[in-house]
Amino acid sequence: MLQLEKKAKRLNPVIEERQEKFDIESEKLNVVRRRKIELVAAMRTKQQEYMDGVTRLNEERGTSNRLMLDALETGLDSVKNQWMALYQSIIHLEKEEKNQVIIMSKAHRDLEAIKTLQTKYKTEFAKEMDRREQKMLDEHSLRKFVRETR
Repeated sequence: MLQLEKKAKRLNPVIEERQEKFDIESEKLNVVRRRKIELVAAMRTKQQEYMDGVTRLNEERGTSNRLMLDALETGLDSVKNQWMALYQSIIHLEKEEKNQVIIMSKAHRDLEAIKTLQTKYKTEFAKEMDRREQKMLDEHSLRKFVRETR
């Protein structure tokens, strides 16, 4: 009976370690997600720059004075390349995010498994204590009954 209580108490450090691991993995996931949000915002900015550049380039093409045409096209290509680099970074972060979700899910399952085991030990301990208490009450009642019948 005391073994069940000892088993349940021995799981406390394991639960703390698993909880810490889960918290660390969760924080890693949050860092990846924050970085992804930053990259998406930067990508939108580059997208807007590209669209503004296309508008300006089209305006330049519509004029008879096309002195800035090469510079605008080069600048537009540069913005497009930066946008593409951001897009590839986001794809990489999404893969990293998926992997981190898997790792975090595994850490959560491990934590819940240990908590379930501890709950099982505590429940079995409580049942055993109830049985012993009932047995003591029955014995006490039986002794009292025997004394009264004498």
